[in-house]
Amino acid sequence: MMMNQFDVPMSDADINMTSNPAKAMLNEQLATGIENNIWGPLIGGAISLIGASKQASAARSEAEARNAATERQYEFDKEQYQMNKDKFDRDKEYQIEQIKIAAQDEGRVAAYQDARNLAQYNFQLQIRNKQQETNERMFQKSEDIYKNQMSINALAEKTARSDEYRKLEEIHTEAAFDKEAAYLDSMEAEGKLRARGVVGRSADKLAQVTAFKTGKQLTMLNLSLDNAEAATDSVLKQISKDRTVADLNAFAAKMLDPGEIPMPVQPLKTPMATFIYPPPTQEFDYGPEPVKGATFSASAATAGIWGNAIAGIAGQIGNYYSNQSQQFR
Repeated sequence: MMMNQFDVPMSDADINMTSNPAKAMLNEQLATGIENNIWGPLIGGAISLIGASKQASAARSEAEARNAATERQYEFDKEQYQMNKDKFDRDKEYQIEQIKIAAQDEGRVAAYQDARNLAQYNFQLQIRNKQQETNERMFQKSEDIYKNQMSINALAEKTARSDEYRKLEEIHTEAAFDKEAAYLDSMEAEGKLRARGVVGRSADKLAQVTAFKTGKQLTMLNLSLDNAEAATDSVLKQISKDRTVADLNAFAAKMLDPGEIPMPVQPLKTPMATFIYPPPTQEFDYGPEPVKGATFSASAATAGIWGNAIAGIAGQIGNYYSNQSQQFR
């Protein structure tokens, strides 16, 4: 078996070519040129493969890191969503409990205020009833005093009139006795004159003197009676005036009818605030559930890099053979 210069077994075509020195020389030159020119694309392809390998490794690591971060974020979002739900439920329960306590406090305050208002009303009612009772007793007492005073005034007037009439009657009686005494004195004097035997003009003069004295006494008695009657009439009029004044004073001191004291206003129920409880919890109250973020495919990321690298190497080799073919035409 024949070997070429590279210690590689030669094919029939190589052997045939070696029988022609010109072809052999041409083939040798061609092989030498190919050997010299192919190292450039091969080295460039190797460098591209190494770079592609590093890029693919970096892309894979980045994709895995992103996927891990996305997974961690998703887990965090789910945990936070659950915590927010729990917090929402707890806050709602606390809010409902606060409303219940506020409603109970409102009821207790209203009940206390109602009881206080009722006690105040009952106290005012007792005061009113006591005052009404006192006024009615005082009015009745005033009426009794007024009636008694009117009776006393009437009795005083009657007594005063009786006294005056009695005094006047005594004066009349005394005057009657005085008149009789004057008549008796006159008759006694006339009898004495006759007994003495006085006659004539002397007897007439003595009789005239006696008659004058008697007439004078009777005139004085009549005048005294007239004065007594006038004085009695004046006193009786004054008694009537005094009775009128006393009646007016009694009426002025009389208490007016107190009437009915207004009843205290009955207390109204204390108004209470209306408390509104939150509606039942719905799913939308918790907000949207967390959504897992997009993940990156490491295979797809490396496939793109390897695809670009292989395409570049293939392009370099293709350009090389294309250039060699053009040189040998």
